[in-house]
Amino acid sequence: MQNAESYAALSKNTVDAKNQLKASDYVFLENPNGKGKRILFAGNSMTLHGIREEIGWHGLWGMAASAREKDYVHIIMQKIRETDPDAAFCICQVSEWECNYKNGSETLDSYEAARAFKADCIIMRFVENCKKAEFDPVLFKNEMGKLLDYLNPSGKAKTIMTTGFWRHPGDDAIRAYAKENHLPLAELGDLGEDERMKAIGLFAHSGVANHPGDLGMEMMAKRILEKV
Repeated sequence: MQNAESYAALSKNTVDAKNQLKASDYVFLENPNGKGKRILFAGNSMTLHGIREEIGWHGLWGMAASAREKDYVHIIMQKIRETDPDAAFCICQVSEWECNYKNGSETLDSYEAARAFKADCIIMRFVENCKKAEFDPVLFKNEMGKLLDYLNPSGKAKTIMTTGFWRHPGDDAIRAYAKENHLPLAELGDLGEDERMKAIGLFAHSGVANHPGDLGMEMMAKRILEKV
């Protein structure tokens, strides 16, 4: 059990969890007709965030990498392409699910295109936008399971779990789910406590700046790839 001070990094995320993308953009596909392995990333702003000029964010990729190819998603994509050049990729942005996880089943239809992608591997990289106050770990774990099952209709996809970049009360629920389902788990919480892993000084908006910068993205990708 973490104490309140363990979540200090989490409290620095002042980027609004809602409306990070238009609903029509929740699912992005890259080389969807590829004949290689099919990899799905289920994540939040660190996976994909839309342009928000009012907070100084002008990218359409994982916040706060300096370029698309430097976010953890595209680092992993590039590494996979080295051995599987025709791999297919899907990005499923689930921040709206995070905000409404207690009624998560009501949001699932928003991700129908990701379900139809029929992934061989799902990389789960979310939790930070679930409100810390009155967090319900049992309900979170149950609803997260429903979301992952929805994205894996055949039940055959290999799922890789991660804890939060900023330590979160949901980390223990993620660990429990991974253990119960015999799934690999990448621990990331220490990265969010290391200022070198963030984009501090590169953005005026403190919430954006506390997201992973290029080094943080690189380290996230490295730890996830160890499980892939």
